[in-house]
Amino acid sequence: MPLKRAFPPIVVMLALALALAALACQPAEPTVREVPVTQIVTQEVEVEKIVTQEVEVVKEVPVTQVVTKEVEVEVPVEVEVEVMMEPLPPLVIGNLNAFTGALTEFGRPLRNSVELAANHVNRAGGIQGASAIVISRDTAVNPVQGVDSARALVEVENAVALVGALSSGVTIAVAQSVAIPKERIIISGASTAPSITVLEDNDFLFRTTPSDAAQGVVLARLADEQEYETVGIMYINNAYGEGLANQFEETFTALGGTVTAKVPHEDAQPTYVSELEKATDGDPDVLLTISYTGQAQVYIREALEGAYIDQFLFVDGVKGPAWIEEIDAWDALDGTLGTVQGSPGRPEKGAFEDAYLETYGYPVSHPFMAEHYDATVLVALAAAEAGSTTDSAAIRDALRKVANAPGEVVGPGRDGIAKALRLIAEGKDINYEGAGGNVDFDDNGDVFGTIEIWTVKDGEIQSTGRFELP
Repeated sequence: MPLKRAFPPIVVMLALALALAALACQPAEPTVREVPVTQIVTQEVEVEKIVTQEVEVVKEVPVTQVVTKEVEVEVPVEVEVEVMMEPLPPLVIGNLNAFTGALTEFGRPLRNSVELAANHVNRAGGIQGASAIVISRDTAVNPVQGVDSARALVEVENAVALVGALSSGVTIAVAQSVAIPKERIIISGASTAPSITVLEDNDFLFRTTPSDAAQGVVLARLADEQEYETVGIMYINNAYGEGLANQFEETFTALGGTVTAKVPHEDAQPTYVSELEKATDGDPDVLLTISYTGQAQVYIREALEGAYIDQFLFVDGVKGPAWIEEIDAWDALDGTLGTVQGSPGRPEKGAFEDAYLETYGYPVSHPFMAEHYDATVLVALAAAEAGSTTDSAAIRDALRKVANAPGEVVGPGRDGIAKALRLIAEGKDINYEGAGGNVDFDDNGDVFGTIEIWTVKDGEIQSTGRFELP
């Protein structure tokens, strides 16, 4: 085995020096340099603080929630108001009209007028949101059928009010048999018999047209003005005809005139020759025709063809163009004068006439159209004042409050009715001025107004522009 070689001391020392130098070149342990790491950790802490601050910003959400709660508090208030204003049931108005019989010519125009009024009420917002509904039934100008129609309207259709009828005889029969015992308000826009004034009606019967107590006086003065000394009268045998004939005779006699004959006739006769002979006996200056258009069409033709008489005085019941056209009597009747309930041109009248023309495409053509419109509007306004669309007695009790002074004046048309309904809702008094004239009801449910003098002229019916008080 070979011997280990020994290194000289110098070599050993040199090796040791190299080892120490190598050791000195090695990197120091990272214990002292942990500070940067600590700084990094410190920075992370600062980042955490920023996050904490952001969390504080997020905590502003409760403020937003408070605002949301305030809004939510307002919503129930609005809902409570709506709940308090519960909608009323519809206001059902029955229209007693004449679609057949001696006043057929009036039926459609008067029905249109009633429906136009309901349309204006509904377009104005209704009665606390409730609609006005019109249901029309035919009376045939017959009291028996009129009563049957009224019963159907009240008992089947639940009408709270009746507008009509045209004929005074029908209106009186309906009032006594249906309206008064059933406690339903009835307002006629055409029934003019003086006997209606004194009818025991428990204040359920009204009318928006003046009594014939006024027309009879003006008619007699007109006859006197035309220098008629003797007058023969033919009249429909009912309350209307008899009442107007009596009032005319009383006034005309007081003015010095003479009524040579006063002859009643029935409805729907095929001929009136017998009555004509009696009424023209003694050759009076003029024949006063107190009838309806259906009857006048028959006996005016017979009078002209038979040469019984050729001078006539007309009244409201025969003011219609269709019957004159039917018998081709425009020339023969040219210049004939007549009377009718009516008022001079007024803004209220113009508002109704403009609305009617716009709605139906043709102008107002017959008497009592405006009066029917007014009757319907007044029922609706009284219902609003009463706060009920089903309590007829309450509506009756509110009727004079909305129709009579004092109160802010309101008129027809959608805008006028909207104003009226708004004032009523505000608790203010109103005074409705009608399309047909003043509608201040007296204790008897009557109104006071003027009488218009009209004429047959140049192939049409025209107003003379004269409006007389009795």
